[in-house]
Amino acid sequence: MEPKVSIILTSYNKPQLLAKAIESVQQQTMYEWELWIMDDHSNEETVQTIQQYVDDPRIMYRNSLVEQKERYQTTRYASLINEAIPLTKGNYLTYLTDDTVYMPTRLSEMVAFLEENSAIDIVYSSQQIQVVNEQMTCLRQFTREAVDIQSDAADRVDHCSVMHTRKILDQVWEKFGGYWDDDPLHWCRGDAVFWQRLNAFQPFYPLTKVLDITYKTPYSVQSLFRYLPATIPDGMLVKGTGEEIYLIDEGKRRHLIPAMFSFFKYDLKKIVDVPDPLLYRLEEGIPIAHTSHLPPYRLYQDEEGDVFYLEQKQRRKIISSLVWKKFHFHRKEVIKVDSKLLNNIPSGPDIDAHFSVPLLENRVYKNHIHYWLMANHSLHPIDKKVLERLKIDLDPIPIPRNIINQCEKGAPIVGEYL
Repeated sequence: MEPKVSIILTSYNKPQLLAKAIESVQQQTMYEWELWIMDDHSNEETVQTIQQYVDDPRIMYRNSLVEQKERYQTTRYASLINEAIPLTKGNYLTYLTDDTVYMPTRLSEMVAFLEENSAIDIVYSSQQIQVVNEQMTCLRQFTREAVDIQSDAADRVDHCSVMHTRKILDQVWEKFGGYWDDDPLHWCRGDAVFWQRLNAFQPFYPLTKVLDITYKTPYSVQSLFRYLPATIPDGMLVKGTGEEIYLIDEGKRRHLIPAMFSFFKYDLKKIVDVPDPLLYRLEEGIPIAHTSHLPPYRLYQDEEGDVFYLEQKQRRKIISSLVWKKFHFHRKEVIKVDSKLLNNIPSGPDIDAHFSVPLLENRVYKNHIHYWLMANHSLHPIDKKVLERLKIDLDPIPIPRNIINQCEKGAPIVGEYL
């Protein structure tokens, strides 16, 4: 029997949820479907989960076997979908992820709508969102309503709530020379970019009924990227899914080996967990592997007892005891080093008890309810939620408005999925 609907399910390391997703397809009231499970070289537990279902002749399985070094060169789920599309046979195509389940009538109701309205090529439904913890306990839920005809569906309609005809897919190929854009810049919103391509031909028509449920776990893309800026500021400590800890310095990630983490008195509580796509998008810089490599934004004391704040390849000397309180420095953070190391770094303006311009780099300043981060010689407005995500909001430095007015202003630092 030829399938009416081709479902493309993209999967990566979510075995428990993946099983629910596959079974929700098997439980559809419509029988004429095919399911392409496109797994992105997941762990063995996920592969074993998939193998439980491949006896169903309607289920096909592909493992990308992508190498780790290549994983972040494209938006992987878009690459997988592009690989699957030429393999599909259905007149209608739809999508599923490993953290979403279909309601039993999902396929039949969407197909019926499209067949009853032959001039329409795209339909979408309402969706229930359940925010869950690691134990899959529901913390809250809400519904993304499908009410309006969407001529601009990007960022408004979810990946798993859409069905479209093969005909419009062929039109997309003819106009754009491809299906989904898998440029790594679109990691957070690959579906939105594809919706823009579909919208070049037709709006999305709504079905008001909830036809899928998506689970937002702590590991969902939106959760992982929430409140993180697209560009991580210098001075942040970051960590992906691996064990390595990196310092962001001049826009690069510099590996901090464990011994240097301790020597330079970094705080484990300040490490920011970031998604691997964002981490590995950054060029890797020189590792911080021995004490002769002095990382910036630390306090260093030479053999004469003078203390310096290192920033932007310059050392700024603390010349007043009042500086410690004013700029929220702590004596326990001071690192004693050979004077020769510091003397090799150019001198910058001394740090006195006043807010002398330029302000100290990599410090957070606050005026009333507004927050600012000094970076690259400019004051950048920054949202408090972004500060919390970056773990640099704990001790902002109060600053008067007249000093803010004297500083050069930079672009606001905003987060994804605010």
